[in-house]
Amino acid sequence: MDFTPMYAAHDAFRRDLDRLRAAADAGLGADETVRAGWRTFRRQLEIHHRAEDAALWPPMRRRLADNPDELALLDAMEAEHAAVDPLLDEVDVVMDDPDPVRLREHAARLSSALRDHLDHEEQDLLPLVTEDEWTAFAAHIRKSQGLRGAAEFFPWLMDDATPGGSRGAFLASLPLPARLVYRVGWRPRYVRARRWAVLSG
Repeated sequence: MDFTPMYAAHDAFRRDLDRLRAAADAGLGADETVRAGWRTFRRQLEIHHRAEDAALWPPMRRRLADNPDELALLDAMEAEHAAVDPLLDEVDVVMDDPDPVRLREHAARLSSALRDHLDHEEQDLLPLVTEDEWTAFAAHIRKSQGLRGAAEFFPWLMDDATPGGSRGAFLASLPLPARLVYRVGWRPRYVRARRWAVLSG
């Protein structure tokens, strides 16, 4: 089964965690381009996690009901989601704190917890997912995003992607019309918002 879209999304989350920590280290949490990047990251993460909570974990739990070890793994996935939510809220609170140490501390905590979760999911959970479960999850993501969400999701995912990585492979797998809409419409609009731009200037 091809989990390239999942790996691509996870790579994009890791990229933005790196950006958040770089902004925190530089004392740039109040910069509007950092705020814009953070808002997009949080929105995409929440859509992703809600789709897992609603469309992936429940059917897996029903199918694996007689396997205590795999049910324990699903329990761990849900607990990790629950642990990440308050860390997101904590970062929101300290983004404009005049003391940059607080943002550095909270960004580090979020980065550690979310990276551990993504690694755990990739290594232990994805090998258990069936084709029907994967199809249901992908359909839920598409419905949640809609056309308006897709206009943000695709350029966010592809931001700074390289051709040889999972995100480059994901773009290459899309139908030609979708790639054209991305290049001509969605990406230029996304770039104009200058998310995280202060980090490159």
